[in-house]
Amino acid sequence: MNKTVDFYKYVGAGNDFVIFDSWNQKLKLTAQQIVSICDRRFGIGADGVMILQPHHSADFQMNYYNADGSRGEMCGNGARCLVSFAEFLGRAKSSGTFAADDGIHQYDILGDLVAVEVIVNGKLQDWDIPSTGCAFIDTGVPHLIIPSADTASENLDPLGKKMNTHEAHPSGTNVNIAEKLSRSIKVRTWERGVNMETLACGTGAVATAIFAHDKWDFEWPIKLSFPGGELEVDLRGNQYWLKGPAQLVFKGQLSLSRLHRN
Repeated sequence: MNKTVDFYKYVGAGNDFVIFDSWNQKLKLTAQQIVSICDRRFGIGADGVMILQPHHSADFQMNYYNADGSRGEMCGNGARCLVSFAEFLGRAKSSGTFAADDGIHQYDILGDLVAVEVIVNGKLQDWDIPSTGCAFIDTGVPHLIIPSADTASENLDPLGKKMNTHEAHPSGTNVNIAEKLSRSIKVRTWERGVNMETLACGTGAVATAIFAHDKWDFEWPIKLSFPGGELEVDLRGNQYWLKGPAQLVFKGQLSLSRLHRN
């Protein structure tokens, strides 16, 4: 049967996502369908896919899938885009909560900007050899932060593939290179699940901001510059908040049965 579904393309600071509304009818996608949707030549093209669903206690639920078809625990910029999408559909308030695989998060809609709470698990830890200056933290998904004197000159893809796998983190980790500026941090991120560099990363921004606060004495809020745009991370009480833009780029219809098959 040729099933056609509506989709929405959102961008948050350079991260792009395809979103489906599954509020009134349950939508299930296979891993291969997700890979095909995210394909930038044969599909729509995206860093990930999200499905909006109702939740029994939060305003809504975020189901997030990486571009390789795997399920993702959390995506910071994806969450901000999903909040914007839920507002577009009239299912989000100015402030509220949403559920992700790593727990219940708060959100605030601030005009053209969206802020979401990011749950941080544990504290910043030095990587195996402390003298390297690298550190690791789990901000919903695992992140390695590597200080760099010049992020623009780094060849990030081979570095990300090399540092992604580690015996202490068998499921893999995202890899961020961070350059200290006078009042902000310049960041580039290699994302597992996408398995390449992306234009921004929300959970990576939070991880790098914590690194900048702990290692470089930056004060909150902390501004971070990614190739795809600007993000801000703040600490409110004991909660970390990620703020930035989220825009609807276009919407359309997709025939699931006609997706390209590798």
